[in-house]
Amino acid sequence: MTVSETVSAQSPAVAAPTAVNTPWEDGQPLWVFGYGSIIYRVDFPIEDQVFGYIHSRKRAFLQKSHDHRGTPTRPGRVCTLIPHTEWNSMFPRDPADPDAVCWGMAYKVQSGMEQQVKQHLDFREKDGYTEDFVDVFVEQNEGPVVQKVLVYVGVSDNPSFAGPSTLDETARVIAGAEGPSGTNREYLFKLCDSLRLHHPRALDPYLAELETLVRMYVASDKHALQ
Repeated sequence: MTVSETVSAQSPAVAAPTAVNTPWEDGQPLWVFGYGSIIYRVDFPIEDQVFGYIHSRKRAFLQKSHDHRGTPTRPGRVCTLIPHTEWNSMFPRDPADPDAVCWGMAYKVQSGMEQQVKQHLDFREKDGYTEDFVDVFVEQNEGPVVQKVLVYVGVSDNPSFAGPSTLDETARVIAGAEGPSGTNREYLFKLCDSLRLHHPRALDPYLAELETLVRMYVASDKHALQ
């Protein structure tokens, strides 16, 4: 099945909440910033892509997943973006590096498919995500290479937000959770592998430590079953 067929076959979308004063309107070019599974699982038609970064946001596994990498009774954990100021309030003992950036992939949706892809993404990101818009940068340019790029974020007051969790607590959830889209650990491992592939510094210390912990717990569980 092609990406276009995948979008066409998608169930009717349950729209994600829309940001106020959205800078995108139907009929205009649409760019989407992926910082989680969209980096390695692009199930919509694109005509261009840029691997770059955004400022003042921290990627964290603080969003519960009831429909993809977990279940309603045992939700998994997936990525969201936390503003640095909000992160510092939640984790005052582990403040965000003000100079740190969040790497990801910006995709330009195929011309003529914008509204169809938008509906598809609204459905894919329906579990607590809200639309936001960011500017994407690359190392060779001082200014943004793409502006007003659509991104889906799980803000801290959405019903699926996990709230402040230690890295160890998060790792234990990811090691054991599974949903219709596969195991939760697969989501994390594929994300980390994709970031390493695209840029040597794209994998931040938070993700690297989380990956190590999850692999440890997965290995421990396998050893216990032997």
